[in-house]
Amino acid sequence: MGYLSDVLRDEYGNLEVRKVYSSKLGDTDVEIVEVSSGGEKFIAMFQSIPVKDEIYKWSLIITSAHNTRTIKGMDRLDAINLALRSSIEAIIKGIKGE
Repeated sequence: MGYLSDVLRDEYGNLEVRKVYSSKLGDTDVEIVEVSSGGEKFIAMFQSIPVKDEIYKWSLIITSAHNTRTIKGMDRLDAINLALRSSIEAIIKGIKGE
């Protein structure tokens, strides 16, 4: 599928991930997924473009019925993974009303 789908499946076995759109536009990878968690859904859009030496310029938009988060940065993959995890966890907590 794509980077975001892989991270979601690897980190969160309880989420159902369905690809909506995945493409490469020039050097930019774009992925949109629909994620289900306990009957609730959210949409996530992730895009990244390699800049240099394992550094990526990236952005993530996550939207649920209760919340929207937008983050972006220019980082190595390990920092991107950390940002993805914290944002996904925040959205899941928002869905559960925590």
